[in-house]
Amino acid sequence: MWKIKKLGKIEYLEALEYQNHLVKLKKDGLEDNFLLLLEHYPVFTMGKGADRNNILDKNIPIIVINRGGDLTYHGPGQLIGYIIMDLKSQNLDVHQYLRKIEDLIIEVLKEIDIQAYKVEKLTGVWANNKKLASIGIGVKKGITMHGFALNVNPDLSNFSKINPCGLNSSLISSIKELKKSSISLVNIENLVIEKFLDIFAEEIK
Repeated sequence: MWKIKKLGKIEYLEALEYQNHLVKLKKDGLEDNFLLLLEHYPVFTMGKGADRNNILDKNIPIIVINRGGDLTYHGPGQLIGYIIMDLKSQNLDVHQYLRKIEDLIIEVLKEIDIQAYKVEKLTGVWANNKKLASIGIGVKKGITMHGFALNVNPDLSNFSKINPCGLNSSLISSIKELKKSSISLVNIENLVIEKFLDIFAEEIK
């Protein structure tokens, strides 16, 4: 059974604490899986593969976390999706799980006429040779946490303050930039829920 929770705009550490709480519940036997949808206040997160030399501006908070990937910016205008689930419940390994998250985002973007795609040997989603979504997950004893960040209409200048996931900031884009117009984050959030149910969920409550 899936539970989808819209958390609005919250601090990164608050969301991390909530994820850890749900992971503990899962390890203790809770059958429900969770999709958390939210925005963060400006923050840089460093995954297991991160290099501090990629931090060009230290005025924004930096948090080291237990996910894969390099350095990533999160902030308003970016739709964050955290997935807390038991991979065994969907008979997935980590590689298959990552590809399904990419598929989810590609299907969402297709609904607004953006032809997005995967890039071989890289994790994330691209369109027009620019990266629209980053993915970084943590898995322990088969339970996932963290997830994806889809750039809807964030301030892209913040990406120039780091080398995000080892990429030059000029390669980072957003839905707003590609569409040449603003689009509601709530609309994208609703599309994510719709496509998530198609790809991941059999039941929801």
